Amino acid sequence: MNSLIRFLIGLTCCFSFLLAAAESQKPLVLVMGEDSYPYQFVSDNGEPKGLLVDLWREWASQTHTPVVFVVRHWKDSLIQLAEGDADIHLGMGITDERRELFDFASPITSVSTYLYLRNNLKDKTAFSQLLPYRIGVVRGSSHQSILSQQVSGLAFSEYSSRAALMDAVLNGEVDIFAGMEGYLKDSVVSRAVLEAFPLDNRILIKKTAIVPAVTKGDSALLEKINTGMSEISQESLEHIEKNWLGYSRDTRTLVIATTNNIEPFVDIGGDGQPHGMYIDIWNLWSKKTGIPVEFKPESMANALDDLKYNRADFHIGYPESDTMKTNYHRAQLLYQVKSRLFSFKQPLSDLAALDGKIVGAVPTAPYIDKLRAALPEVELKLYSGVDQMIEAAQQGHISAFVASSAWTQHYLLKAGAWADFHLYRPLYFTTDIYALTRNEDKGLAQRISAGFELITPAELGRIEAKWVIDSDDHTVADAHQPLKLSAEEQAYLARLPALKMGFLQSWKPMEFEDKQGLFAGINSQISEQIATALNLKLKPVMFTEWNALLTALKRGDIDIAGSVAQTPDREASLLFSESYWPSPWGLVTNLNQVTAFNLAQLSGKRLAIVEDYHLVSNLVSKDYGIELVLVPNTRAGIDAVAQGKADGFIEKVINMSVALMDDDYHSLKMSVLADFSEEQSHFGLHPSLKPLVPIWDKAISQISVEMQQAIYQRWLGNNEQGHSAQLTWRSSFYLLLLLSGVLIALVSWFAFQRGARRHNGLQQQIVKLGHFDTLTGLPNRTLLDDRLEQSMLLHRREMQPFAVLFISFDNMHTVNQQYDHQIGDQVLKLGTSKLKKMIRKSDTLARFGGNEFVLILNRPKDLDKVCQVADGMISAFAAPFAINGDHVALSVSIGIAMYPNEGDTVVELLKVADKHMARAVAQGGNCYRSA
Repeated sequence: MNSLIRFLIGLTCCFSFLLAAAESQKPLVLVMGEDSYPYQFVSDNGEPKGLLVDLWREWASQTHTPVVFVVRHWKDSLIQLAEGDADIHLGMGITDERRELFDFASPITSVSTYLYLRNNLKDKTAFSQLLPYRIGVVRGSSHQSILSQQVSGLAFSEYSSRAALMDAVLNGEVDIFAGMEGYLKDSVVSRAVLEAFPLDNRILIKKTAIVPAVTKGDSALLEKINTGMSEISQESLEHIEKNWLGYSRDTRTLVIATTNNIEPFVDIGGDGQPHGMYIDIWNLWSKKTGIPVEFKPESMANALDDLKYNRADFHIGYPESDTMKTNYHRAQLLYQVKSRLFSFKQPLSDLAALDGKIVGAVPTAPYIDKLRAALPEVELKLYSGVDQMIEAAQQGHISAFVASSAWTQHYLLKAGAWADFHLYRPLYFTTDIYALTRNEDKGLAQRISAGFELITPAELGRIEAKWVIDSDDHTVADAHQPLKLSAEEQAYLARLPALKMGFLQSWKPMEFEDKQGLFAGINSQISEQIATALNLKLKPVMFTEWNALLTALKRGDIDIAGSVAQTPDREASLLFSESYWPSPWGLVTNLNQVTAFNLAQLSGKRLAIVEDYHLVSNLVSKDYGIELVLVPNTRAGIDAVAQGKADGFIEKVINMSVALMDDDYHSLKMSVLADFSEEQSHFGLHPSLKPLVPIWDKAISQISVEMQQAIYQRWLGNNEQGHSAQLTWRSSFYLLLLLSGVLIALVSWFAFQRGARRHNGLQQQIVKLGHFDTLTGLPNRTLLDDRLEQSMLLHRREMQPFAVLFISFDNMHTVNQQYDHQIGDQVLKLGTSKLKKMIRKSDTLARFGGNEFVLILNRPKDLDKVCQVADGMISAFAAPFAINGDHVALSVSIGIAMYPNEGDTVVELLKVADKHMARAVAQGGNCYRSA
C-alpha cells in the first residue's frame, strides 16, 4: 500500500512538473493596435509590423521568451488586455482611466502627438480657440483624455480606427484631428491630408511616453519586461528606430552631404549658405515631413566620404549610373539633368559639321557611349569639368563640348563668354540624379521616398522653373492644375473689401506711374492676374520713396506691396507670400573701373544704395570695409555714380537695366553681384490679412513660365540690344536676357578666384564597362543590377509588386559533353531567343552567368500571373532544337521571388529566387517553384 501511495505521489509530482514546464513554454500573448503606422500596424499581408513590434521581437530574443502578436482595433486591444485575454499590450500612453485598469512598465519609446488643423484655421494657435470645433480622435486613444485635462469644454468626434478617421478627414467631416507624428502608410492619403492640413499648421498636444501595460498586480511580468528591455543594446534600438522612422531620436536632424560648385543646382551664396535647386527641393521635403535637415557642403569626392564615414546621413544628389557606381543605395530619383552640345564661335546647322573635329566631354558622363554613336566621325577628348572645356575651346583645342546645359549656361555668363558659344538644341542627353544612402539604412531610404510622395509635380516644377532658366532643359512633368478654392476660402474672399496696393512712382519696369497716371509695370500685371483669379478688387496707392511705402505697409495704411524682400526683421511686422519673381542685385560703376562681381572687391569704396532697402543692414553688419551713401531712389543712386559722388550703386538688376537705357549714362556699366544674385521678390502683406496668404500663394502658383515670359516681353521685350563688344551695362543686361528670359535665379560669381585650378591627369582614360553579354546579347550582371534598382525604385514609389525569376537551363552540361561547346553556345543562344520572345519590352531578361538567367517582370497583377509566365516558358521548351541534323532537348527550372513580400533589396530577391530555383532543380527540373 505504501508503495502505491509513493508511486501516486511521484506520478503527481511528475505531472505537476510537466504541467509547469508546458506552462513555461506557453507563448506570451502581446496585443496591439492595427493601424498606428509606423509604430504598430498590420501589413497588407496580415502580418504585425512596426517599430514596437520589432522592439518586442528583440525583447523576446533577449529573454528567450516565445511571443505571439494579436492585432485588434485600438479600443478592442485595451479591452482584451483588461479582460485577461492578453498578457501584454505592446505600448500605449498613460492616462488616469488606464491607471485604474493596468500596471505599466518603464517607457520603451516616445512619440509627439499633435492637433492637425485645416488650412482655413491657420490663425488658431491655442487649445482655447478650438472650442467651437469638433476634434476627430480614434476611439479609446489617449488624445481625448489629455486634451480634456488641458482645456474643458472641447468637443470630440470618435472613430473606430485611424483609417476611419482619415476617411472623415478627407471627406471634410472634421476640421481638426488628433494624431501622432510620423507619416501615413498610404502615400496618396498622406499627400491629400498634408495639402489640407500642413505640418506648420499643427499644435503640439504632448510628447507622450509609450509604455507596455499588463493586467493589475502582475509584478513578476513587469519585472521581466523591464529587465529584458534594459538588456537591448543602444545600437539595436537605434537600428530599429532608423529602420522605421528614418532617423535616430538622439540625432533627429538629418545631415545632407552636399556637393558644391554645381550652380544652379548647388552653390554657396553671398550669405555663406548653400543655395540652389537641390537645396530648395530638400527644404521642401523637410517642410513636408517635419524632419529638420542640415547641409554639409563639400567637393564631390569629399561628399561621398562624408557618407562613407557616417559624417552625413545621405547624399544630396549624385549622377549614379553604370559608369559611375558608388555602391550606395539609390534612395530617390531626385532630378534629371539635360546635357547639350555647345559649339565655339560658329553655330551648327547639323552634326556633320563636326566631322573630323575634336569635341570635349567629361569622363564621368553616363552618356559617353551614346555620344560616340551620335558623333561617329568625331574625336572625343576628355576634361574634368566645364571650366576646362570652355578654356580648351577658347584656345582652339576643341571645336565644341557636351555638358550639363543649365550648369554650362550659368558658367558661360559669369565667365563673360556667353556670346562666343552656341547651343545646338536637337542633341541632348539625360542624366539621372539620385539621393544616395548607405545600403544598411533601409529605413532612411524609405522615409526619403515617402517624403517625396508628399511633393506634387507642380511644386517640383515651380522650383525647377526658378533655377533652370531655359525651359527646354526642364525635365519635371508639367502638372499645372486649375485654381481650386474651398468654400471657406471663397467665403473669406467675398468678405474682403477693396485692398490697397502700394507701389512706387518711378521704379521701372517693376512698378511705376504711366502717362495716364495709372499703376503699371510687372508688379501691376502680376497683382492684376492674382486679383482676377481670386475675384478681388485692388486699389493702387502711389509712393515716391521706398521707405514711406514700407512704413505705410507696416502701419496698415496699405494692405499689400510687391517686390518686398523677406528678412527676419521684416517678418516680425509683416507677412510674406511665396516668391513670384527673381530679384538679383547688380552693381553700377564707371566704365574705367575694374568690373566687380562681389562685395569683397569693393573694400574701401563708396557705395550708394536706396535708403531703407533691407540690404543696408546687411552691408552695415558685415565688415566689407564699404562706406555707404544713402539715396532716396534709383535715379539718385545712378546719378551719384555718374557725378563721382559714389564709386558704385547697388540696385535690382531689372530696374537698373531700364534706368541705364537713358543716353545720359553711356559712361556706366553694370555687373551682377554674386553675393546677392539669388534673391527673390515676395508680396508683403499686413498681418491683418493672415488668412489671405495661403490663398494668395495658390494664385501665385498658377503663374506659369509662359506667363512670366509674356509679362517680361511686355515690359522689357521692346528694348534694342546694343552692339558694343565691351561688358557695358547694355551688353551685361542682354547676356542676362539671353540666359534667363525671365531673369530667374542668376548665379553666383563665387568661382571668381578659382582661376586656373587644374589637376594632373585631367585626361583620364575611360574604361568602357560592358553592359551586355557578348554571346547572347542580353544585359549582363552590371546592367541587371541597375535594372533591379530601377524596378525597386519604381515599384516602391507606386507601392506595387514585381517579380524576379531565376532561370536555369537544366541539361546544358550534358549538351556540352555530348556535342561540343560550339553546339552548346548555339543551344544557349536559341534558348535565350525563345525566352526573349515570351517577355514584354518593359521586362528585363539578363544573363546571370553560365546557364543561369534572371528575368525582371514589372507590374504583374499578382503571383498567379507570374506563375502563368513561368508555365509558358516551361511549355515552350517541350520541343527540342534542330541543330546540324540533331535534335537537342533543353528544359528550364525556374525560381520565383516577389517584391516586397520576399525581399526589399536586390540581394534578398536574388537569394530567394535562387533558392526556389535550386528546389526546382532538386525535384527533377523542368518546373518552377515559389513561396
